[in-house]
Amino acid sequence: MKKMRTLLMAAAITLGIGGAVAASSQSAPTLYYKASGGNFYPAGVENYDFICAWDHSSTCTYTYNPSTGAYKEYKPGKILWLR
Repeated sequence: MKKMRTLLMAAAITLGIGGAVAASSQSAPTLYYKASGGNFYPAGVENYDFICAWDHSSTCTYTYNPSTGAYKEYKPGKILWLR
């Protein structure tokens, strides 16, 4: 009985660690900005390369949806470059 309990505890710990690693390994989506010509370019890392200042009438960054082939609004605001 003690062996079974130890085995179940080891399995629970292993599954818990595996779940934590899987949840933390999800990466953030690639962010794009829209240039004045209407083309989209990679924006870089937020709070390092740029920040999104509050602006209710524009979109700061976009994400790309490969299944539809379209860019989707991601974060509202005005992009301000830091670098």
